[in-house]
Amino acid sequence: MDDFLHNLRSGKLKQVDRTNRSYNDQQFKGGPRRNMDRRKGHYDNKESSERLHAIKEVLETLAESQKRMTEAYLARTRAEERKARAMEVLAKNLYRMLNPNAADADELFALEQPESPREQTRPAYESAQANHTAEAEQEAFSDESQALNDSAEEMDTYSAEADEVANEDEMQATGEGQAESSGRLTEVDRQTLFRTIDQMRGEGYGWEKIARHISSQGYPTVSGKGSWRGIMVKNLFERMATAS
Repeated sequence: MDDFLHNLRSGKLKQVDRTNRSYNDQQFKGGPRRNMDRRKGHYDNKESSERLHAIKEVLETLAESQKRMTEAYLARTRAEERKARAMEVLAKNLYRMLNPNAADADELFALEQPESPREQTRPAYESAQANHTAEAEQEAFSDESQALNDSAEEMDTYSAEADEVANEDEMQATGEGQAESSGRLTEVDRQTLFRTIDQMRGEGYGWEKIARHISSQGYPTVSGKGSWRGIMVKNLFERMATAS
């Protein structure tokens, strides 16, 4: 103990200053946050980026589905309004039929309702959206009507073809003499029409144009009923070409 105090007083024993050890001792290296050389570099978290992209896609899909649901709801609302107006017109007409002398029909069944202040102040983009929805409904209705008409024409064509086949088999069974007496197509007419169809097909005419030409010449159909159509001409030509 005496030696320790003696060395301390004489200056032989010095205490090490630990506060500035990183500056006094070049071999000492502090923590990573204190030493700029050992600090980790910036890196991109790929997993977080993928999650952000997935969330973005989900939100976009959700927004698109909500938009479609809104448009469908608006279209349904317009359809309900049209149905209501149609029912009003029907009720008004029935009321007039039951009460011919009634003069209050227009007041009881007023079709045009005054617009509410909210509808009067509706923004322009909502009006444009409503017009666009109405046009889309009209186009859908037109497409549906066209599809129904096409289906009806196709059914008529199939019916005509079936009648043609049945009548042709019946004519072959009954004989050529009965065919002439009933006004159906004879074998001579078949050969003539076969040559005519072959010539016109070679010139590039379509089946419908050939059918109109045959009808204008006064030739009866295979069944003796109706008028010539493109499918009839095609079937007759193919059967005679196969037979020959």
